[in-house]
Formats: sequence, structure tokens, C-alpha cells
Amino acid sequence: MKLRFFAAAFLALAIPLSGNAQPQNTVAEIAGPTYLMTYVEVVPSAAAQAVNILRDYRNAARREPGAVQVDLYREKGQSHRFVLGEIWQNRTIVQDHVKSAATAALMQRLKPIELGPPDIRIHQAHSATSPKAPSPNDVIIISHVDVFGGNVEKLIALLNTLGEASRKDSGVVRYEILDEVPAHVNHFRVLEEWASSAAWEAHDRAPHTQAYREAVMPMLGTPYDQRLYDVVN
Repeated sequence: MKLRFFAAAFLALAIPLSGNAQPQNTVAEIAGPTYLMTYVEVVPSAAAQAVNILRDYRNAARREPGAVQVDLYREKGQSHRFVLGEIWQNRTIVQDHVKSAATAALMQRLKPIELGPPDIRIHQAHSATSPKAPSPNDVIIISHVDVFGGNVEKLIALLNTLGEASRKDSGVVRYEILDEVPAHVNHFRVLEEWASSAAWEAHDRAPHTQAYREAVMPMLGTPYDQRLYDVVN
């Protein structure tokens, strides 16, 4: 039953609405790598148990056909909150993965300790560095950017400028700008990996980052959400 619910949730995210619903804009779905971010929150007393469950899933998913990268992150200061970051070759493979034994086991084992069902977000890369396994001591930042639908083109222009400049910053390891197409094309997530906290802070105070933050603020549909994570080995 849980797996069927998960699959239904995936399809709701992955398939655009029909009927009288109007598209939010004209961002097209592209073939190629599909990026998943799954947010998991459990009762704090079960954080260690959740790590074991999520590690088992990560290790099993890495062995599945079409898996490019599967990583596990824990939010700094919130030891019971996690993100699974996954890259798959394409959406068809993701649909097969949703029905896999690894996914079924994850849903079943998390149920007794979760504070709510895992929140699965499906993306395509707007722009991204080449996939690279994270280093244990690097700084991981995941930001959620949500703008009003009419501002998507403006946001894309800002993200293009930000991404191009950020990938030239000292200490950058990985920089992905992901668009939640087709479910919520006005939702973007930015995954950053930096070689040190100093490198990340310098980037955040750089003129191109400050210009982006000032320009995007009036467009936001929700507060700018930027969170720090550790890699879970």
C-alpha cells in the first residue's frame, strides 16, 4: 500500500495537470538526467535509526541500473532531517526505480518513525557541473527558490548569471541549478558543494551572489530557504 502511495505521489509530481489547468510557463521538459531530492524528517529520538535505514536504501539504489549518483545528507543542527540526492539517467528509469525493492523497503521502514511521508521532488538540470561524489569534509548547501509564476523568466535570467559566475569562484566543487519540471516550473533548487566554509562564505558575500539575492527577493513566493548539510558516509 505504501509503495502504491509513493508511486502515485511520483506521478502527481511528474505529470502535468490536464483539463482546464493552465501551464505556469513554457519551460519544456528535456530528455536526459533526472535529479531527485527526497526530504526525510523523523522523530529526533530515531535519528540514528533513520541513518541506518537511509544508508541501506542509498547503497541498494546505487546498484540499480541507471543510477548515476545517490548520496545522503544530514541537515546541520537538525540531526533528524535528511535529504537523499539522486541522479538517474532519465525519467523512465526513475519510474522503474519507484517500483524497486529498495524504494519499497525505504517506505516501509521509515513509516514507524517519520514525522510525515518523505517529500520527493523531481527535477531536470537547468545548469549543472558534472556529477561528482561528495567529499566528507566539504560544505553542502541546498537552497529552495520559489517565485510567483509570472517571474520565472526573470528568475532564469538571474540564475544563468549566478551559475556562470559561481562556477568560477574559488573553492567550488559542485554547483547544480535544478528546475522542478513539469510539476512546479517556478520552483528551483540549488545544490552547492564547497571545499570549505570559508569558500562558501566568500561566495555568499561575492558581488554576483549579493546582486542575485537582492534581485530575487521581490519575486519570492516563500522565504528564501538555504540550509547546510553534512555528507553521511
